[in-house]
Amino acid sequence: MRIPDAKQYMGRHCAVTYRDRHGDEITKDLCIQDVAFVPLYGAYLIGDIEDVCLERVTQISALDG
Repeated sequence: MRIPDAKQYMGRHCAVTYRDRHGDEITKDLCIQDVAFVPLYGAYLIGDIEDVCLERVTQISALDG
């Protein structure tokens, strides 16, 4: 996923599906607070519970309509 695609979800509650370092898919409900580029690490999805590397995100679904 790219930064412009992810920015449309900022400030919304979403189900974020991503792959962990073992390749397993994990889905978590997050309130997406920001999408930022972190030097040396790349683009990150900043959530209320957890930060997720945008390269690992496979799907984002809005939960708040």
